[in-house]
Amino acid sequence: MPSAHRPAPATIKDVAARAGVSRATASYTFTQPSRVSDELRTRVLAAADELGYVGNDAARRLRMGHSLAFGLLISNTANPVYAEVAAGAEREAAANGRFIIVVNSDDDPQRERAYLNFFESQQVSGIIAAPVGGVPPELLALRDQGTPFVLVGLAEGSHDFPAISGDNEQGGYLAMQHLLDQGRRRPLFVGGPHPHVDARLAGARRALRESAADAPLEVIRTSAQNARIGEEVAERLAERSPSERPDAIFAGNDLLALGLLHGLIGAGATVPDDLSLVGYDDIEFADFAIVPLTTIRHPSAALGAAAVRLLLGLEEESNLEGRFAPEIVVRATSLPTTPSAPRA
Repeated sequence: MPSAHRPAPATIKDVAARAGVSRATASYTFTQPSRVSDELRTRVLAAADELGYVGNDAARRLRMGHSLAFGLLISNTANPVYAEVAAGAEREAAANGRFIIVVNSDDDPQRERAYLNFFESQQVSGIIAAPVGGVPPELLALRDQGTPFVLVGLAEGSHDFPAISGDNEQGGYLAMQHLLDQGRRRPLFVGGPHPHVDARLAGARRALRESAADAPLEVIRTSAQNARIGEEVAERLAERSPSERPDAIFAGNDLLALGLLHGLIGAGATVPDDLSLVGYDDIEFADFAIVPLTTIRHPSAALGAAAVRLLLGLEEESNLEGRFAPEIVVRATSLPTTPSAPRA
């Protein structure tokens, strides 16, 4: 007995013909719905239902309203901290039957906007964002359209969205207090233009205020926080006379600190005999540097997991306060500490 002929599955071309629209319009309905009017989108989706066009994930997502995926927007994959945030988010999402789509803006605001448009087209259920600078208006617009987001980092000014971060101010305090406890009195802070770095600097300044030590803080602000920038700063410091060089450096993150370390050693400095160095984040490479790096441990994976729980409604932002306390990890780039200087 001959087998019954099975009709070929409907294609996007068939859907376009049935709806009386161009193939491009039919495709945009499923991939970039914001480019299609409500009337045309209704026609295309009706045609897809009539033809049984179910082979496209985007079509299924539109019928369901949202996907099972969350979007994770990070500003630079070169920073291992974001890999840890992603790992924590992915583990928590998988435990709850969800998925994570990770995109990297590479510190490019235009690319960031393009990825947010992509998240909209994919109908993600929510977004975890570590943006280039402040919260982009496109992200707020998506929230207003029904796609919630969680900011991983500090939010500037008043805001009505969840923002989670470690206690950066306290981390900065611990770093500077550690340097002062070694008897260092010519401290330097090196860091980029980010709100969380500003908080780390504020913590360092608080430690100096509370100490009776006469130790004015020099600050060098950088355009970015990577190893290459750190090495360039170290080369400039090496050009100073010995009396004008710092005897302690607190870097805004570990990548910057590792670049400083490489540049300082290349210029003939001995770390920690000539100066002590403290980074921030405790990335994996910190422990494997040529001189293992003293740093502030930052709970990056826990932040990613908490962001997913917030999106799922399994956690309240108010319950997270104080959960991500920083701690100092003392390694070979700093000296053993002496008794603390008297507090003012």
